Amino acid sequence: MLVPVLTPEEVKFCLDNWSSDMVDGTESQPLSTYYNIKKNTQSGSLSKEVRQLVTDKLYKNTFIDSVICPKDIHVNFFNEYKVGDHYKKHVDAFKAHPKSSNIFFDYGFSICLDDDFDGGEFIMETEHTELALKPQPGQAVVFPVIYPHGVLPVTRGSRKSLIGWLSTNVSYEQSYILRKLYDINNHFIKVQDESNILRATLVQTYLKKHWGMA
Repeated sequence: MLVPVLTPEEVKFCLDNWSSDMVDGTESQPLSTYYNIKKNTQSGSLSKEVRQLVTDKLYKNTFIDSVICPKDIHVNFFNEYKVGDHYKKHVDAFKAHPKSSNIFFDYGFSICLDDDFDGGEFIMETEHTELALKPQPGQAVVFPVIYPHGVLPVTRGSRKSLIGWLSTNVSYEQSYILRKLYDINNHFIKVQDESNILRATLVQTYLKKHWGMA
């Protein structure tokens, strides 16, 4: 799913604070030892200002709050794909590093920071089809970590993004129901059906509390 997260000014802030310590991206993918699964660079660190901004924006995002109900958000690093760089389809590790933290991820996200490139589509397998997405700057691709996903080779320019993961107590099935309620509520808002806005909001708020604290 594509979710608007950052404003143009916030995207610029992230780019102005781009990391100066970019490292080989294969270091974060153990399968790189066995075959050419990945070629890109990623930041060794992330400023606390960027991390805090993005974390706050994700928590405050209406869609993410209403449908996913995150309990932990980890904004991990910048990454960059130049011409020829790619990431073959893979499944993310479910457990955060260090593993002693005992934190498990449920969703990943990739926030686009520029669009001056060709190729580099974010690809993802779902139960029914394979998607190829090219988000606009400020948009995030948010996806269940159980979905195989990757990045097609960049053919021109440089693809820059922010990467992270989040965890929730809400199951994928429950999230599906919350998304339907979210869509219904948005319909009532558009047609200014105040009575049903109240009803849908009450049901969704109750379910968010009940499922999110499970």
